[in-house]
Amino acid sequence: MGRYRKKRNIMSLDLTPLIDVVFLLLIFFMVSTTFNKYGKIDIDVPVSKVSEKTEDTKIEIVIDKNENYFILKDGKTFPINIDDLGEHLKDVKEVSITGDKNLKYQTVMDLITKVKQQGIENLGINFYE
Repeated sequence: MGRYRKKRNIMSLDLTPLIDVVFLLLIFFMVSTTFNKYGKIDIDVPVSKVSEKTEDTKIEIVIDKNENYFILKDGKTFPINIDDLGEHLKDVKEVSITGDKNLKYQTVMDLITKVKQQGIENLGINFYE
């Protein structure tokens, strides 16, 4: 009588679908993440109750909660002194203002007055949803 060896089934787990799912989740979360263009400036932007899109302007002035002024131009951020605003607004036709929601309204109104004194008529104030 011959002995028969019992054949063992070698089980292997195919990890290819698991890797595919992990990469799909990674890509999904990377794409769905919103990027904040105010990452370097510590401001808390107020939320708008109206869902109207504002178009990009040539220059944007940002005021943080400590009343520090910054200019966003060509994707770069520059801190400015409010007294030197006229130098930064040369050849600018359109200005957008973004301020921290905890600012005093008078601070924003003073900035609007100074921008208007430079002869700029196209002025916008940004709110975010």
